[in-house]
Amino acid sequence: MHREIDDVFSVKDERKFEVHCNAGAAGELHVGTESLSVKIGQRVQRDGSEEIWHSVLIHCVGADDGSLTVKVIVCHFDWEESRQIALIRSKPNHQEDTRTLTFDLEHKDV
Repeated sequence: MHREIDDVFSVKDERKFEVHCNAGAAGELHVGTESLSVKIGQRVQRDGSEEIWHSVLIHCVGADDGSLTVKVIVCHFDWEESRQIALIRSKPNHQEDTRTLTFDLEHKDV
């Protein structure tokens, strides 16, 4: 039984990342890809008018050593620099005695 469950979650193609996006009435996106970049904007009042401000950025890339990285960056128009709030790394080809998924939640200006 355990082997059958593992097979359901196994990756059967070359994608490194996967995104599932539900945008309400505008539609949905479900895709696997080699790299990924997402900007999330929201309506704000700034300098007397409304605009869409991209407050969250997500960048996903693979490295030469096979590790995969997801960076989560937040942006505010009052800040001089954007801030990385999360760095998530995975090692799909890891050895059993190493961590396969690590999180760095230290905030860093980027």
